[in-house]
Amino acid sequence: MKNVSIDDWDWCIDDESRLDPWFRIYHEVEEKFTVKSDDTTQVFRVQDSRQRSYFVKHISPNSIREHLIAFFSSKAKNIFESSQLLHAEGIPCAEYPGWAKNGTDSMLLSQEIPDTVPALEYWFRTAAQDSARHREFVSVLADLTANCTTSSIIIPQISLDNILVRTDGSAMYIINPLDAEKKDDSLSEDERLPYLTPFIELRGEISPEDMSIDLHESGFSGNSIDVAELMHKRIDALEEEIENGSWPDYAAHVLEGEAGALYRTVTKPNSILRIRNTIWRTALPEPDDSNSTPEDFHDEEAEEGWIDSFKAQLLRYHCAKVPLSWEQFEDGRNIVRFATNYDDILACGFNQ
Repeated sequence: MKNVSIDDWDWCIDDESRLDPWFRIYHEVEEKFTVKSDDTTQVFRVQDSRQRSYFVKHISPNSIREHLIAFFSSKAKNIFESSQLLHAEGIPCAEYPGWAKNGTDSMLLSQEIPDTVPALEYWFRTAAQDSARHREFVSVLADLTANCTTSSIIIPQISLDNILVRTDGSAMYIINPLDAEKKDDSLSEDERLPYLTPFIELRGEISPEDMSIDLHESGFSGNSIDVAELMHKRIDALEEEIENGSWPDYAAHVLEGEAGALYRTVTKPNSILRIRNTIWRTALPEPDDSNSTPEDFHDEEAEEGWIDSFKAQLLRYHCAKVPLSWEQFEDGRNIVRFATNYDDILACGFNQ
């Protein structure tokens, strides 16, 4: 690895030619080629002079607390080192050729893995309504998690957001691993529990009993854990926590009107337009008459319907009508566009 300083950025990278020519104009590239964003992170696509394709994760802390954490501990460096550990253990993971830091901002460069999509996109779009491919998905996911646990690797926070899937369903790769650690001994039951999170995210799509079969066959749990019962308990606890704990804060976030992982906001001359993102947190096009039906609402009705749809998505509940956008006009009108295209309904995480 080389240490390279460019325009106040300190890079640790295997080959600095990977930064040519995009890095010196990264502000323009980031604005034009962003594929995913939230309050603190922009992910954009780049190519180097040799036509190699990458994704760049640009992390910019917002709050004072986030700046303090980033000053002492770089998230980009953490992911970089965690990925090296996974590769050393033979666990399929994205390749990260380098990372950089500029004050409390950081960047992480990852090589594009051809013919892959985010796990939730695979489930709700690529393999939608295909029960055989869904069963294969769960089996491959079980093998991936068992690969981690049998290697005594702990990844404290792992979800379907951290997994890419081959478009033919044959393989999975971990992306953005954080705080990965190798233990000297076998993992305890508590240390294995985080690996159930991706399966729990499929609640309502496939039963815990069916998923537990694949987990047992993969060697994830041995014979010491009743996986189905454990998953039922964790699903119940999660839904109770959402209903009684985190939902008020989540609902407030939905109404703040800030661009984020849930939706994006477009400010127009006489209105504010909120456009829902896919469940895998990429932008949906602005809906029109070709894929949605507009309906007029009073403020409270529009607000309630918008919030309730995200709650249903979070809890994996049925949603009678899926709103793709909500436009608030200065004159008090509210127009909510509801999806009429089944692909868009699936993209929002509703398999109905």
